[in-house]
Amino acid sequence: MSLCRRLFSIALLLIAVPSCFALQPEVHHPLDALTPDEYWKAYKVLQAAGKLAPKTLFASILLEEPVKSVVLAWKPGDPIVRKVDVVLLNESKSYAAVVDVSANKLESYTELTKEQAPMSTTESRSFDEDIKKDPRVIAALKARGITDLRTVHCGVIPAGYVGLPEQTDGRRIGWGECSDEMDSLYRWDRRIAGIFYVMDLKEKKITRFSDNGAVPMPPSTSIYDADGGKAMPGTKPIITLEPEGPSYTVENGEVDWQKWHFRFRLDPRVGPVINLVSYNDGGKPRSVLYEGSLSEMYVPYQDPDEAWNSHVFLDGGEFFANTGSGGIIKPLQVGVDCPDYATFYSGTFFRDDGTPYVRPQLACLFERVTGDPMWRHWDGSTSAISGRPTRELVFRTVATVGNYDYIFDWRFGQDGSITVGLGATGILEVKAVKDQTADGDLSAAMVGKTPEGKRVEFGQLIAPGISAVDHDHFFSYRLDLDVDGPNNSLMVDKLVPYKLPDTAQGRKWIWAMMPEMAKTEGEAKYNVSVEHPAMWRFANEGVKNKLGQLTSYAIMPGETGISILPAEEWPQKRAGFSAHNLWVTPYDPNERYVSGVYTMGSKGEDSLPAWTKQNRNIMNTDIVAWYTMGFHHVPRPEDWPQMPTMWHTFTLMPYQFLIKNPTMDLPMTP
Repeated sequence: MSLCRRLFSIALLLIAVPSCFALQPEVHHPLDALTPDEYWKAYKVLQAAGKLAPKTLFASILLEEPVKSVVLAWKPGDPIVRKVDVVLLNESKSYAAVVDVSANKLESYTELTKEQAPMSTTESRSFDEDIKKDPRVIAALKARGITDLRTVHCGVIPAGYVGLPEQTDGRRIGWGECSDEMDSLYRWDRRIAGIFYVMDLKEKKITRFSDNGAVPMPPSTSIYDADGGKAMPGTKPIITLEPEGPSYTVENGEVDWQKWHFRFRLDPRVGPVINLVSYNDGGKPRSVLYEGSLSEMYVPYQDPDEAWNSHVFLDGGEFFANTGSGGIIKPLQVGVDCPDYATFYSGTFFRDDGTPYVRPQLACLFERVTGDPMWRHWDGSTSAISGRPTRELVFRTVATVGNYDYIFDWRFGQDGSITVGLGATGILEVKAVKDQTADGDLSAAMVGKTPEGKRVEFGQLIAPGISAVDHDHFFSYRLDLDVDGPNNSLMVDKLVPYKLPDTAQGRKWIWAMMPEMAKTEGEAKYNVSVEHPAMWRFANEGVKNKLGQLTSYAIMPGETGISILPAEEWPQKRAGFSAHNLWVTPYDPNERYVSGVYTMGSKGEDSLPAWTKQNRNIMNTDIVAWYTMGFHHVPRPEDWPQMPTMWHTFTLMPYQFLIKNPTMDLPMTP
């Protein structure tokens, strides 16, 4: 390599050093994330009030978001009242508290009699030794040749309500299995097959134990290329640079880029929250989205064995404080999760002893050139090509929830669109089976028969002796759309066959758009359908464009799915939001989580389906969209041992919001 090329390469590396920032540890806006000082204030107020016993665990510490009217009326310089919602767990009893950290006072404190606190990290890890002392567990492990219990881990996960006898009296219970991590770096393929137990978390005793028989443990497949291998032959470097810095600015939590303006915060329960999104139209900011965030994740596994069909996770509500170091979002890797030139942001979260800590690189913000045309056209009459390239702004976080890693994107486009992306990667949950190949009769652990005698499969062989269980992923997003203001209506544009008059020549049928306004939340339950296509638009009946049309934003679904489980199935009652892709409700500050504030032990009484039974008006009022993006996962060998990222998206797209393509005047270079 020549000296000039070496110097140029060094210069590129220096330019590509990432920017890492912590959001300022002070409050600039009512919707800002909690600061370390506010966490400490909440702790000290509860301590001074005598609410913290030696074994008290902080299961949840969240910002109590002010009601929308207060936020919209607030102006810089106005006082900011800050409150914190805290859920405590003490000796298996749950308590809810509201702390006014602005005034340093305890506003309310209540013992929860029907609801249960989410499971904390300390609680979930506190049962291992108790389980391994149970004679039934010891005997089951010994029958499998396992006598050294130092490498055995027996865990407990929150037990979703399924009507078990142990759950009828509202006891706090969990269930779980054991894994043996001997000769392995990771535990996801080391689960000991056949062992299952239900545990009383207060008494720390197993109430029911079952052993369905030993299955040989397959060899460890912990093949993780942590340091990276050699590049494929012929691979050349690709370097993207921003030699003059990014085109966006971020000040006090506010982002400005192109025509977009928005705020963000990092929440311990739902991860990234996008607020107060507006679009600059000819110098006038126009509101689009008051708030957008994930509301809940639902991952039910599909296997006849109770050790597996008990895996019904409402990850947002049950696990947000139990997936490592506070919250579902985890640190990002420069150059892998985000480009080298991205700007990284830290976040403040809580340990279950109530103390705050700052974790770096939890979110990144970056521009990228997609390599795709924003628009283009070949004009045959002039033999000229017209077009413009595309760039977009991406706000990204990554959540590690047990074995899965989920990449959460909010992508802002120059065409006025916002694309929400979800990338699923990580490690499959697998079970040991006797089967070594799939070219013969598979064991009952993998296949069954319907009452009519037809063969069905519960999982797929992904390696000799390893089956990956079929399962679903559902992600419910809470989208408080404020298109040109809070009062919106849901317009459903149905595409219907239209018969031409009998006198028509040639064609007899076309299709036409039939707009219908949904009147109540009971009507507003819709699924994506290729047989009955429709467009879902959130329109402002009080604002029209220059063509006399109602301004609106449409939800444009990507590939998605809904649950196919019957409505009477207990997991489906708790995660009823997965029955439809779109729900619409009137704004209610108490309705934030589709499966309720307290999901552990929940029977689904506080959930989106229960709210919509009120059949409230959703016309020309402040409404909230609940969009479910889901997919059924039938694993494949190519998903093992690490799953390539599988992307799903949906887009909020302007429809009659603007009067022409806003990207006509983009420069010829991105």
